[in-house]
Amino acid sequence: MYRVTGNAQDAEDLSQELFLALSRREAAVPGAWLWKAAVHAALNELRGERRRRAREQRAVLQDAPLRVVSEGEADPAGSVLRDEQRDAVRAALRQLKPQESLLLLARHSGLSYAELAAALDLNPASIGTLLARAERRFREVYEAQERSDGA
Repeated sequence: MYRVTGNAQDAEDLSQELFLALSRREAAVPGAWLWKAAVHAALNELRGERRRRAREQRAVLQDAPLRVVSEGEADPAGSVLRDEQRDAVRAALRQLKPQESLLLLARHSGLSYAELAAALDLNPASIGTLLARAERRFREVYEAQERSDGA
């Protein structure tokens, strides 16, 4: 959840809500259900007003002048660049179909093709094709964002 939301407190709150929901439910494949529910909850949180305000506040802080970095300190420019890249990836994921976003997030979280099929209720034989299409679509959206930001 933290990977999706980018906020430790939000991820913790969502995790607690999710485990409460899991305790009330008997899933045939609890791990798959839990993963799918976690991603959905995290994506919903990203879409919420609270997250939007937090992103705006971070943008204001990022526009603040950078100071000289002394030895042993973290590189603020590198940190800003990583934050911008993370935000660009999240923005691209939001533009994909929900199934494509879930598929990419699940795969890059380490789930196998069989686990992907179970978590997303898909035919195991179609996972490779669906994943390739989702990756291609993500690349197109991400590169289009990069071109529009550079223009």
